[in-house]
Amino acid sequence: MSSRFEASVAAQPALVRAVLDAPAPAWLKRPQGRKVFLVGVGTNHHAARIAAWLWSRTGLDARAVHAYDFVSRPYRLTRGDLGVFLSHRGGRSYTVRAERLARRAGARTVVVTARGGDWPAPRRLETGPLENTGAYTQSFVTTMAWLCRWAERPALLRPFRRLGASLRGGPAFPRVTAGTDLLLLGDGPREWVARETALKVMEAAGLRARAFGLEEFLHGPCVSASRESLAVAFSGPREPRWESARLYLKTIGVPLTEVRTEDWLAQVVWGQRFTAAACARLGIDPDSLKGDDPRYLRARAFLKL
Repeated sequence: MSSRFEASVAAQPALVRAVLDAPAPAWLKRPQGRKVFLVGVGTNHHAARIAAWLWSRTGLDARAVHAYDFVSRPYRLTRGDLGVFLSHRGGRSYTVRAERLARRAGARTVVVTARGGDWPAPRRLETGPLENTGAYTQSFVTTMAWLCRWAERPALLRPFRRLGASLRGGPAFPRVTAGTDLLLLGDGPREWVARETALKVMEAAGLRARAFGLEEFLHGPCVSASRESLAVAFSGPREPRWESARLYLKTIGVPLTEVRTEDWLAQVVWGQRFTAAACARLGIDPDSLKGDDPRYLRARAFLKL
């Protein structure tokens, strides 16, 4: 591997196997009959969104909440509710504050964090090792492996069983330039695959990337597409609304790459691989993020995260 980012992507099948084979804590039972709040920011918010979608379709009462919203509203928790808090490093963050708030309200809490992180909690699920590059990959996938395992529905684990094959194949990557206007679209849970891919290409490749849910795109943002745009669709083969998007983009001359499959995890991995390919094409080291530039580091000092 030419970068730590690529090595992390390639390591994911082995790390997922470790999660699926790990002994389950005694408390890890399907959370039936209670409200579940999945809480995180950034990549972990994307994981929460996909997990809430998948859990809801197995009959669980699950919803995803951004950590800042959870702290600032605050959400009304009752004794017996479950809060699942996702943070790779578990440092000082709104997610950590949200978990403390939920415990004070009498809710049961679980933290999902990296092995070697410094987030003490009564109930804790450990994902892979701490990431050694700024654009996270394996922490997202191993977090999702735990969450899908927790739901106790074997069908949710099928994408993880074939993860090795996802490191190959799929459509050819679009040929980006430094000035590319990248549109990433997804339907249902794939909207959050699109948003996760957008975050990766912005962080690692420094590209302008905009992500939308399919229906959101069709109802307004579609007018922002132009001949300078490239579109990537994370599409589900059973969603008929994609035909409208295809015809629209073709009519205005926007090239479309379609990652079409029901396997949302294969789409996530394709997005990671696309990020690495974009970096290689642009001559960018994916381990050296734009945010590491001294100017951005000075600006970051004003952000309270």
